[in-house]
Amino acid sequence: MSAQNTQADEDPDLNAGDVIVVTAQKREQDILEVPVAVSAIDEDRLDAAQVNNFEDLTNVSPSLTITAGGSQAGHTVVLRGVGTFSFSTAVEPSVLVVVDDVALLQSGQAFSSITDPQRVEVLRGPQGTLFGKSASAGVINIVTRDPTDYFTGYAQAYITTDEEHRVEAALSGPITDTTGFRLSGYYSDFQGYITNLTNRTTLGGDEAWGLRGKVTQEFGNLDLTLIADYGESTDSQLPDTYLRVDQVTSTGAPANRNYDLRGIEPGPANNVVRNDTDRFGASDQLLTAFKADLDLGFATLSSITSWQDWTYDSTNDQDGTARPEIRQDTTYNARQFAQELRLTSPSSGVFDYILGLYFADGTTDRSFLRTTTIPPLRQNWDSTADTTSYAAFAQLGYDLSEDTLLTVGARYNYEEIGVFFSDMRTAVPVQYTGNDSEGAFTGKVALQQFFGDGLMAFASVATGYKGQAYDISSGFDQRRADNPIRSEDSIAYEVGLSGRLFNGDGQFQLVGFWTDYDDFQAQGVNAQLLAPQFELTNVGKLRTRGVELETQYSPSDRLSLFGSAAYVDARIREFPDAQCYFGQTAAQGCVVDPVTRQPVQDLAGERLSNSPEFKFNVGFDANYPIHPDFNLFAQGNYVWQSDVNFALSQDPLSVQESYGIANLAVGVEGPEENWRVSVFVNNLFDEAYAARIINDTNPRNNPFVLTQQLPRNYARYGGIRVRVGF
Repeated sequence: MSAQNTQADEDPDLNAGDVIVVTAQKREQDILEVPVAVSAIDEDRLDAAQVNNFEDLTNVSPSLTITAGGSQAGHTVVLRGVGTFSFSTAVEPSVLVVVDDVALLQSGQAFSSITDPQRVEVLRGPQGTLFGKSASAGVINIVTRDPTDYFTGYAQAYITTDEEHRVEAALSGPITDTTGFRLSGYYSDFQGYITNLTNRTTLGGDEAWGLRGKVTQEFGNLDLTLIADYGESTDSQLPDTYLRVDQVTSTGAPANRNYDLRGIEPGPANNVVRNDTDRFGASDQLLTAFKADLDLGFATLSSITSWQDWTYDSTNDQDGTARPEIRQDTTYNARQFAQELRLTSPSSGVFDYILGLYFADGTTDRSFLRTTTIPPLRQNWDSTADTTSYAAFAQLGYDLSEDTLLTVGARYNYEEIGVFFSDMRTAVPVQYTGNDSEGAFTGKVALQQFFGDGLMAFASVATGYKGQAYDISSGFDQRRADNPIRSEDSIAYEVGLSGRLFNGDGQFQLVGFWTDYDDFQAQGVNAQLLAPQFELTNVGKLRTRGVELETQYSPSDRLSLFGSAAYVDARIREFPDAQCYFGQTAAQGCVVDPVTRQPVQDLAGERLSNSPEFKFNVGFDANYPIHPDFNLFAQGNYVWQSDVNFALSQDPLSVQESYGIANLAVGVEGPEENWRVSVFVNNLFDEAYAARIINDTNPRNNPFVLTQQLPRNYARYGGIRVRVGF
């Protein structure tokens, strides 16, 4: 369409390297010409920010945070302050993770190495029209490299001062004139950084390997792509360390003497525990996809068929002491078959369209065994959650004038869900079953105005939907099986301005957003029961609003600067009957419900947990020739965020103060970048911080006990990296 002709086509001073291509609307487009709040993070930015694993993406996307859970299955992906916090395996995520057009069934599948990436796209805000019901807060779209029509490859290895060893390699090229391949793989071994004094082991490390292959084949107007990705990992997980243990009361009396603190100094940099059992996790995952693109002349017909199978086993010393009080063993197995058909018109002309059909059939099994010396806490159950989705979607674009584009999209989703739960604490297991179904419409309207000098402004309204779900966790019964949690709805308003600056050397995107969520799904207190329980409920309403900025500037081929920032005001609008934090008084808002006689609080107006109000990152990638045979180069990234409260209950003891982390790498490389040697330092200024803080105080151990989860780079570490290629 005329309004979508790229500036690269119109301006001869621009070249293909100046245009960042994204697939945020399921077609390849210039990032500056899509009416979507999107970050496109290429391999250079990933290297500069030392992004090796999925959770490292928080270093380059200010609106993205990861709520740590101690294991792959426990992490939560959050965009603009909104994520899914639940123990249930039947609850879909608020942020969808997509790898080469394959949507992952469980968020935990994403927490592994990012292998052979071409770019990572972070789509912020509801994306339900094109990506479906699991994208109510956004999408993380990972695009890996395709086969090349010439032989190329690389091998890379690095070793760190905290004893991580990693090697990775890729090879790509033609097999015939119409067939190409790309094969990549990695192996890593990290000892860890948390010491268990009980058995002198080191925790927090992992050993992982993986292989990924792509084969492409052309048959005239038909292009075929086969993708297979397999990986295995074992990890010792992240035990919580003591941040604070009060062993004397305010009156001077002894307290918490059952905590063995020999050799442990509680505090922000405490990396020592005394556990009777080492935490352990083992994961294996297979992803396969078969893509077919048929050029019909007037449009392209695409088919994406995928299968995924992920298994994760874990052992968890839940009590965190040297006494065998509470141990949890659990196994996840998530499987999904999916089929998508799309008809995509060319982008030239006055009118364009995308029409699609989608089907997915997924199953997640989970077993859970809690052995404990505290009888009321014992659990032993198996569960199965089934979900079958059918969807039809369309997005239409129309040029109202040469410079004005209207885009309208809609999606209808119909879903069937089922649950099977077997409570095996008794000799004869007690079983509960349930099933339900629901249909929902989502849609989007966007208006774009293209100006001179490469500027584009847009305004959009989009609705989001997250389907109903079963609360599959300890305490599940027929009441829960008969009453799935209601679906969650949202409506988002965005305005944005994007464009190129400095004769195309720089570009930016500035977005303002306002999103309201109704029937938000989260862990809360069900006060309607005779014996209230903490369980997944529709707790009320949320609102997230703010401003985001993405910038990039390359004044020369030898220097690239990038930065982004986000101001996010994510608040609860309605959440009655919320959990009080330990020690909260009536003056602080904790009151006794007159019906249930349970302490509750109203969280209306409070901020969402682990949602920094302000966050930014800046970075650079520079090289300078100092000899005909090699260049000097440097890469760096600095990310800063304001304070956060990790407790939704607003516990003042669960606050992480503001902090900033700097990463730096310097080295030498060949003039054609066919070899590179560098040294790097992560957390250059040795800034200690926590990925999670939990108030573990209760009436049995009063006064205060605080635990924390330390991320890998809570302390400074360095390394050396060597890369060769051709």
